[in-house]
Amino acid sequence: MSEITGSAADRGIRVEVYPGGALSSLTLDRRAMALGSQGLSAAILAAVGDATAVANQRTKAVLREALDGLGEDELTMLGLTQDNATTERAESTTPDSWRAS
Repeated sequence: MSEITGSAADRGIRVEVYPGGALSSLTLDRRAMALGSQGLSAAILAAVGDATAVANQRTKAVLREALDGLGEDELTMLGLTQDNATTERAESTTPDSWRAS
């Protein structure tokens, strides 16, 4: 299986994370530097949150397919949770072929 990650990009910030949110890459361009320290830190945290949601949704789909019968309780115990709004944004990036039927 290939490595599962999630990414997000906005306002000159690009992040890539592993499931659960461990940062695997961070790129900033000059647009990001214009945000100031507070704006930059908030934007990085938001991008990491969005990327984590994507990585977690991808992981959930793979686990559900590989481990028939795996439910939300088990996924929560694995740390693969996020708030509903972030989940819905991530769902829009999940390929239909990965969705549970």
